[in-house]
Amino acid sequence: MNPTVIDTLRYADRLKAAGVEPGQAEAMSRALNAELTEGLATKSDLDAATAELKAELDTMGGKFAAEFAAMDGKFAAIDAKFDAMDAKFDGLSSQFANQGRYVFLALALIASLGLYNAVAPLGKASQQTVSTQPVAAPLERDHVAPAADSRG
Repeated sequence: MNPTVIDTLRYADRLKAAGVEPGQAEAMSRALNAELTEGLATKSDLDAATAELKAELDTMGGKFAAEFAAMDGKFAAIDAKFDAMDAKFDGLSSQFANQGRYVFLALALIASLGLYNAVAPLGKASQQTVSTQPVAAPLERDHVAPAADSRG
């Protein structure tokens, strides 16, 4: 069924009322209708176009699904690499934790030795006999006499 853009009977009647002969008015009405409807899409045209678009969308959907599946595989490989890197970092972290303990022990040993060296002379001085002579006051730098040279 061809769609009608204009009412051809009413158009022909108007032409007849304007003084056009009936046969000529009907021919003009049919010709105008044919020209106007020639480029119009029919329901079957729209159904065919819709089916074609659905088929193309299904094809594209299949291609996208394949691409997404491939990308999922690539992401899984990347995730595996990140997991491996995390395991390596965890191993390094435990190594650094152990090294931190060793560094703490070394620093504690150094501090203990420094403290021992600082305290040890005091302990030795207390064991020596303390003289009863008064200690001379230190001289000021400006008034210090130069020491005599013992070489001769």
